[in-house]
Amino acid sequence: MAATILLIDDSEPERALTRKMLEAEGYAVREAAGGGEGVALFGALRPALVICDLMMPDKSGFETVQEIQKLDPEARIVAISGVLFGFADHPTMKQNLGLAAVVEKPFRQAQLLDAVRGAIGARR
Repeated sequence: MAATILLIDDSEPERALTRKMLEAEGYAVREAAGGGEGVALFGALRPALVICDLMMPDKSGFETVQEIQKLDPEARIVAISGVLFGFADHPTMKQNLGLAAVVEKPFRQAQLLDAVRGAIGARR
Protein backbone atom coordinates (compact mmCIF):
# COMPACT_ATOMS: atom_id res chain seq x y z
CA MET A 1 0.00 0.00 0.00
CA ALA A 2 1.32 3.44 -0.94
CA ALA A 3 2.16 5.88 1.81
CA THR A 4 -0.38 8.69 2.11
CA ILE A 5 0.89 12.25 2.02
CA LEU A 6 -1.21 15.24 3.04
CA LEU A 7 -0.30 18.29 0.93
CA ILE A 8 -1.30 21.64 2.45
CA ASP A 9 -0.80 24.66 0.17
CA ASP A 10 -3.04 27.60 -0.67
CA SER A 11 -1.83 27.69 -4.29
CA GLU A 12 -3.84 25.32 -6.50
CA PRO A 13 -1.20 25.29 -9.29
CA GLU A 14 1.54 24.48 -6.75
CA ARG A 15 -0.57 21.69 -5.25
CA ALA A 16 -1.32 20.22 -8.68
CA LEU A 17 2.35 20.19 -9.69
CA THR A 18 3.51 18.74 -6.37
CA ARG A 19 0.74 16.14 -6.38
CA LYS A 20 1.82 14.97 -9.86
CA MET A 21 5.43 14.65 -8.71
CA LEU A 22 4.42 12.57 -5.70
CA GLU A 23 1.87 10.39 -7.47
CA ALA A 24 4.43 9.60 -10.18
CA GLU A 25 6.53 8.05 -7.39
CA GLY A 26 3.60 5.95 -6.15
CA TYR A 27 2.46 8.03 -3.18
CA ALA A 28 -1.23 8.56 -2.43
CA VAL A 29 -1.84 12.30 -2.07
CA ARG A 30 -4.66 14.15 -0.31
CA GLU A 31 -4.84 17.93 -0.60
CA ALA A 32 -5.90 20.82 1.59
CA ALA A 33 -6.16 24.41 0.36
CA GLY A 34 -5.35 25.92 3.75
CA GLY A 35 -4.24 25.32 7.30
CA GLY A 36 -7.65 24.84 8.87
CA GLU A 37 -8.66 22.28 6.28
CA GLY A 38 -5.25 20.64 6.58
CA VAL A 39 -5.45 20.18 10.34
CA ALA A 40 -8.93 18.66 10.02
CA LEU A 41 -7.77 16.26 7.28
CA PHE A 42 -4.72 15.32 9.31
CA GLY A 43 -6.94 14.34 12.22
CA ALA A 44 -9.10 12.19 9.97
CA LEU A 45 -6.35 10.62 7.84
CA ARG A 46 -3.23 10.37 10.03
CA PRO A 47 -1.04 10.35 6.90
CA ALA A 48 2.52 9.07 6.81
CA LEU A 49 3.73 12.59 5.95
CA VAL A 50 2.52 16.17 5.77
CA ILE A 51 3.94 18.65 3.29
CA CYS A 52 2.94 22.13 4.41
CA ASP A 53 3.50 25.54 2.87
CA LEU A 54 4.64 27.99 5.54
CA MET A 55 2.97 31.09 4.08
CA MET A 56 -0.81 30.79 3.74
CA PRO A 57 -3.52 33.39 4.27
CA ASP A 58 -6.13 31.60 6.42
CA LYS A 59 -3.75 30.01 8.91
CA SER A 60 0.00 30.23 8.60
CA GLY A 61 2.02 27.10 8.04
CA PHE A 62 3.72 27.73 11.37
CA GLU A 63 0.34 27.61 13.17
CA THR A 64 -0.72 24.61 11.09
CA VAL A 65 2.45 22.70 11.98
CA GLN A 66 1.94 23.43 15.69
CA GLU A 67 -1.67 22.24 15.62
CA ILE A 68 -0.74 19.04 13.79
CA GLN A 69 2.04 18.40 16.30
CA LYS A 70 -0.47 18.79 19.15
CA LEU A 71 -2.60 16.08 17.53
CA ASP A 72 0.43 13.84 16.95
CA PRO A 73 3.83 14.80 18.38
CA GLU A 74 5.43 12.17 16.13
CA ALA A 75 3.94 13.61 12.91
CA ARG A 76 6.47 13.82 10.09
CA ILE A 77 6.28 17.23 8.41
CA VAL A 78 8.16 18.71 5.49
CA ALA A 79 7.77 22.47 5.19
CA ILE A 80 7.89 24.22 1.83
CA SER A 81 8.15 27.95 1.29
CA GLY A 82 9.29 30.52 -1.21
CA VAL A 83 10.29 33.06 1.42
CA LEU A 84 13.11 31.31 3.23
CA PHE A 85 15.81 33.50 1.70
CA GLY A 86 18.43 30.77 1.60
CA PHE A 87 17.73 29.26 5.01
CA ALA A 88 16.07 26.06 3.69
CA ASP A 89 18.79 23.83 5.11
CA HIS A 90 19.30 25.76 8.32
CA PRO A 91 19.32 23.05 11.03
CA THR A 92 18.09 25.41 13.75
CA MET A 93 14.92 26.17 11.81
CA LYS A 94 14.14 22.49 11.33
CA GLN A 95 14.89 21.71 14.96
CA ASN A 96 12.93 24.65 16.38
CA LEU A 97 9.86 23.81 14.33
CA GLY A 98 10.19 20.05 14.78
CA LEU A 99 10.31 19.43 11.04
CA ALA A 100 11.67 16.48 9.13
CA ALA A 101 12.89 18.83 6.36
CA VAL A 102 12.49 22.26 4.84
CA VAL A 103 12.43 22.69 1.06
CA GLU A 104 12.68 26.10 -0.54
CA LYS A 105 10.40 26.98 -3.47
CA PRO A 106 10.84 26.77 -6.33
CA PHE A 107 12.17 23.28 -5.78
CA ARG A 108 13.37 20.63 -8.17
CA GLN A 109 11.55 17.31 -8.16
CA ALA A 110 14.66 15.55 -6.83
CA GLN A 111 14.88 17.94 -3.86
CA LEU A 112 11.30 17.31 -2.84
CA LEU A 113 11.49 13.56 -3.32
CA ASP A 114 14.72 13.31 -1.31
CA ALA A 115 13.03 15.16 1.57
CA VAL A 116 9.92 12.98 1.32
CA ARG A 117 11.85 9.70 1.23
CA GLY A 118 14.00 10.79 4.16
CA ALA A 119 11.02 11.86 6.23
CA ILE A 120 8.93 8.76 5.55
CA GLY A 121 11.93 6.49 6.12
CA ALA A 122 12.67 8.21 9.44
CA ARG A 123 9.22 7.28 10.75
CA ARG A 124 9.83 3.54 10.52
